[in-house]
Amino acid sequence: MKNRLTYFLTRASMFGIGYFLMFKNAGKDAWIAIILGTLIGIMILFIYKYIKEFFRQINIREVLSKTTFGKIYLLLFLLFYLYLICVILIILPMFVNSFYLLYTPKLIVVIPFLLLALYITHKEKRVIETLSNLLCVFSVIIILTYVLFLIKYIDFSNLVPVYTVKSTSIIKASLIYASISSIPQLVTINYTYTSFKDDLKNYLLASLTTFIIISCIILTLGEPLIHIYSFPEYALLKQIKILDFIENIENLSTFIWYFDLFIALSSLVTNIKETLPKEYNKVSLFIISLIILLIATKIIGQNYRIIITVFYTYPYVLCIFLFIFISFAIYMKYSKKLKQIKNTLVENN
Repeated sequence: MKNRLTYFLTRASMFGIGYFLMFKNAGKDAWIAIILGTLIGIMILFIYKYIKEFFRQINIREVLSKTTFGKIYLLLFLLFYLYLICVILIILPMFVNSFYLLYTPKLIVVIPFLLLALYITHKEKRVIETLSNLLCVFSVIIILTYVLFLIKYIDFSNLVPVYTVKSTSIIKASLIYASISSIPQLVTINYTYTSFKDDLKNYLLASLTTFIIISCIILTLGEPLIHIYSFPEYALLKQIKILDFIENIENLSTFIWYFDLFIALSSLVTNIKETLPKEYNKVSLFIISLIILLIATKIIGQNYRIIITVFYTYPYVLCIFLFIFISFAIYMKYSKKLKQIKNTLVENN
């Protein structure tokens, strides 16, 4: 496959936010919500298919910057990217400060991560695409390895009785998973074109790994522990012991989540760079990155109430953007001027 960005974008929002919201709403029936949410997410990917095909041969900014409505949508795309970056920069230091560097300022935790993402933007896009292919293999291997370590801790009595929450709660959790796993997929629009079939394969692979992790959390922790931990996906691995004396191997598992966050962050930063006007875009990118960094770490990151609000409203904000993207697809389909601009650019290229 040309890239596996879809795999990482599907998983990135689950860490910290996704698992928390899934268990908050569906409890130990969260595994059902993952299945239903995946089906809904596939429909969203199908909608995105037409947008990606329209911009298959050209950069989206080159087309949209030439019409008034296009400029408005370009600004909305930029806000979408910035919002996702802000969420990532909130989650990362929150996790690191909770389990590793307890007293290290959030700014110090995030800066190396963001600088590396900015460095990637100065390379060709094929660098991050190749990196996504490579890290996807490592991600799946690490997940399967830890699942094997967890087998002896699995207790199927934690799963029954099934269907203990209201149907509305499961439906809500399904919609939450669909929104946080599929709506960010439009980030891939500026990268090497991948067919709907390839995107579907990567999406299903990512959803399968999420289903496995959700199931392991339920089967090993059970209720009420799945509601207590802020990062249950990490907490379940702390109980692993090899030969009864090798401990703390859960620290190696964090690589899969760092992979998810890094690929998603690098993709978003690259998209921002390509969305900005070419003139002074490097300076603009640096200034924007600095502002969003300060907002995420100094304003939002320092206030627990704001963080919780961001977590709870995250799926709703994504749904707002989804309606914007649907309106964009309609505008794209019926705008003759946009089609003429596209055809002209394709001929010139």
